Amino acid sequence: MPTTRFAALLAAGALLALAAPAVPGAGRAVLALDAAAALAWLVDRLRTPGPGSVEAARRVREPLSAFAPNAVEVEVASRAPRALDLEVADSPPAAFEARGHRARLRLASGGRAHLAYRATPRERGRFAFGDLHVRAAGPWGLAARQWRIPLGREVAVYPDLRTLAPGAGAGPGGPGAAARHGLSEGREFEALRPYLPGDDVRTVDWKATARRGAPVVRELVPERDQTMWLLLDCGRHLASRLADGRSKLDCAVDAALALARAAALRGDRVGALLFGAEAERLVAPARGSARLGPLAEALSLARARVEEPDYAAAFDALQARQVRRALVVVFTDLGDADASEVLLRRAVALRSRHLTWVVAVADSAVADAARALPRTEAQAYARLAAERILAERERSVAHLAAAGVRVLSVPAAELRAAVVEGYLDVKRRGRL
Repeated sequence: MPTTRFAALLAAGALLALAAPAVPGAGRAVLALDAAAALAWLVDRLRTPGPGSVEAARRVREPLSAFAPNAVEVEVASRAPRALDLEVADSPPAAFEARGHRARLRLASGGRAHLAYRATPRERGRFAFGDLHVRAAGPWGLAARQWRIPLGREVAVYPDLRTLAPGAGAGPGGPGAAARHGLSEGREFEALRPYLPGDDVRTVDWKATARRGAPVVRELVPERDQTMWLLLDCGRHLASRLADGRSKLDCAVDAALALARAAALRGDRVGALLFGAEAERLVAPARGSARLGPLAEALSLARARVEEPDYAAAFDALQARQVRRALVVVFTDLGDADASEVLLRRAVALRSRHLTWVVAVADSAVADAARALPRTEAQAYARLAAERILAERERSVAHLAAAGVRVLSVPAAELRAAVVEGYLDVKRRGRL
């Protein structure tokens, strides 16, 4: 294809053509200039590098983290006998925000260059990178050739867990820290150790103390190999978007995976059930950090749809697979009175066998709207609607709490820390 330099030569000829009537011989000069430009373009075109002159590879560390910048690097290598002037453009998925994925590169003969940029996925799931687009200019810059290098590949985008504090899954100070300071972290005996100032005297083992002649305490740890189920409402309740562009379901997925990681570090088994109008996807409980992969894959594919969630179908599917007592954590919202009534009935029935939590993802923007001083009629209506939503939520929380179902209703920004701390409290108290 012609370049802007070639177009400039033709434009110069066009200016001479305008002067042709007034200058004798100008017409022949214009023809000569155009012929020379065309010949130069043809020669440059023949010498323009083609697809075989460049090879490339893309490096992306998988899985990518949703709503976080991920490093992408494209290495371009020359196979041409002379220096190359290239324009390259990578093709990140349309659902990604990317900057710096286009660049001009100059490669020496046999040289290499790197195009590094960051891509931020705005959704979870599986997406495809496209090919690398390359444009090479001829030696004189009059012609250019454009082609694609096939680098298309599919990548997985998981929830972002990099913001978890080190050791978050083990609680402050890591496993056993509370026990070392005299707090009962569970009911399972692990070892005997010397008494330390501040230890609870109820943990003193008097027989061992008598044998050793010095105070000895029993170190208790949380029970292991217990079961936790994560139930995610993929219906309309968590479909709404927050101020940062994420949906409530995105925040629930982040919190659920953080909770699963904390349980895996404590030796518990974790399963998940995604449901909307019907039970959609089930991951059987399994123990060990290595088994978090299938769980993360299932959670990454969770999508919120504008449909009524069927709590009855979800709870029936759970009860059919879980006989032993388990911790059941239901991620949903409580802004709808009718749906909350159905959830209440089923959660109360489930409570007779399992320890049941309802985690409601609150929107801080609604609370702000309910407190805002309206200055226009539209703002007054917005405040009234926000107040009704909060009142409905408070009634639902009160009804569930009165029935013995624990409810965590926290803003999305605080959700992950709240559920992990709640789980650690259950383990410390031995409630499961």
